[in-house]
Amino acid sequence: MRTPHAAAEMVTAYVSTLVAGMSLLLPIDFAWSSESTPLQLDMLAFSVPQAIAMGAIIAVLVAVFATTVNHALAAWGTALIGVVIMLINHLAGHDATPVAPLSTLNFVDSIAGGMLLGGMAAAVLRGRMQVFGWTLGALTSIVLADALPVAHTPNPFAPAPAHRPSVDYPPLWLIEVTLVLVAIGTLVNRRRTEIERRSFELPMAPIVAGVLYIGAAMLGARWLAARTASVLDIVLAVALTAVTAMIAAMLLPRRDGTLVLLAVAVSSVGSAIVPTRLPGWSVWVLVALLAVGILLGFRRPAPMLAMSVLLILALVGALTAGVQDRMHIATIGAVMSLTAGYAFGCAAPRYNPTRVLGVAIILGSSVVLALRGRGEFSTVVIGGSHYNATPGSIGQSAVAYWMALAITVCCALSLLVLRRWRKPVRFAPQPTDAEELPEDS
Repeated sequence: MRTPHAAAEMVTAYVSTLVAGMSLLLPIDFAWSSESTPLQLDMLAFSVPQAIAMGAIIAVLVAVFATTVNHALAAWGTALIGVVIMLINHLAGHDATPVAPLSTLNFVDSIAGGMLLGGMAAAVLRGRMQVFGWTLGALTSIVLADALPVAHTPNPFAPAPAHRPSVDYPPLWLIEVTLVLVAIGTLVNRRRTEIERRSFELPMAPIVAGVLYIGAAMLGARWLAARTASVLDIVLAVALTAVTAMIAAMLLPRRDGTLVLLAVAVSSVGSAIVPTRLPGWSVWVLVALLAVGILLGFRRPAPMLAMSVLLILALVGALTAGVQDRMHIATIGAVMSLTAGYAFGCAAPRYNPTRVLGVAIILGSSVVLALRGRGEFSTVVIGGSHYNATPGSIGQSAVAYWMALAITVCCALSLLVLRRWRKPVRFAPQPTDAEELPEDS
C-alpha cells in the first residue's frame, strides 16, 4: 500500500537527485563570471569533465558507505551534509569577486552533488515510488542540462553585457527547498535501521566497477577530443568503452551488471542523438516520456528489449544522419527518451549502489560525445553535461551513430553473456510497492 510517507520520500528523492544532477552537469556560474579572466574560464572548461567524474565516483562511494553502515542516519546525514555544502558554496560564490577560482567552486559543487546523490539513494530506495522519483530526478537533470542557457560566451575575449543576469544552476531557491526536505527526512528517519539487505559481495564491487568505467570513459573522451580522430582511434575508443563496460558489469553481484550495460548503451546512443542544445519547450515533453518509460519498465521489464530498441535507434540514426527533417529528428529523440526511461525502470538491481553507478555512467563522459564535439563543431564552450558547442547542428554525424551502434552491439553481447553466466535468483514475494522484481532482471 502506498503511504503518505512513501509519497513524501518520492518527492524528496526527485528534487534531491534533480539538484544533485544539475550540480554535477552544469558548470558553476555567477553574475560576475563574465568578468573573470580568460585563464579562469579556460581552467573551468578544462576541469568540468574531471569534476563530473569525481562527483560521480563520490556518489558511488557514499552509497556503498551508507549501505554498509546500514543506518538511515548515515544515509540521510550524508545527503544533508552534501546539500549544506552546496548551499554554502553558492552563497559564498554569489558574494565573491571575479578573481575567485571558478574551477575550485565547481569542484566543491560536484563533490556536494555526489554526496547528495549517493546519500539519497541509500536513504530512500526501498519502494517503487521512491525509485521512480529518484530515477526521474536524475534523468530530468540531464534533459535540463541540455536545454538551459549556456553559462559563458563562446569567446572569452568578447565584451560581456554590463549587467548580465546570473544563470547559476541549480538556483539558490531550489537548493534551499532541497535542504528543507532532506532535513525533514533526516529528522523523521534518524532511528531507522536495516535500510539495505546485506551482501558479502557488495562493499568493493561497485567502487571498483565505478572507478574503472568512469575513469576509462573520461580518459577515452579526453584522448579522442584532443586529436583528429582516425579510424584506428575510433576503434580503440569503442574497444576501451566496451571492454571496461563488460568488466564493470561482471564485477557486480548477480545480474546487477544489467543496469551498467544498459546505461552505457543509453549514454552512447543518447550522445549521438541528442542535439547540443534542446529547445526549452521540449523539456517537459521529454521528461514526461522518461516518466512513462520508467513506469513501463516497472510493469513489463525486458532488458533485452530495451537494448534492441537502442540498437535500432543507433542504426536508423546512422542511415538517416543527413536527414534534416525536424519531425524525423523529434521522433527519434522522443523514442530515445522513452527508451532511456524504460531501460532504467526495467533493470532492477538487487543493491542500491548499482543504481547510483548506472546514473553515474550517464552523467559522466562519453567517447561518442567527444567525437561529435571534436569533429562537428569549431567553437567549444562550457555548457550542458560536457563540452558543448554553438551553434548546434540539427543533423548529426553518421560516424557518431556508427560508433554508438558498435558500443551498443558490444553491450548487447555482454548482456547475453551475463544472463548466461548469472542465473536469476528467486526471492520471497515483495510488497506491491516494492522496488524489487520477483527475480533478477
